[in-house]
Amino acid sequence: MQEVTERVSLAPSTIYGLVQTGKFPAPFKITPGGRAAGWLLGDIEGWLISRTEKGGQHE
Repeated sequence: MQEVTERVSLAPSTIYGLVQTGKFPAPFKITPGGRAAGWLLGDIEGWLISRTEKGGQHE
């Protein structure tokens, strides 16, 4: 989460809120049945690119 918040400049609570509304890529479980979750770098970079194309909107 720390790397994601640094890369996108959003607080964890904002990121999770956007995930819940489908406006940010959802994390995936790193191990089946485990608690650890993460994001693929390509998903985060794609989201950032889409924001620049939309003028920064969270659509």
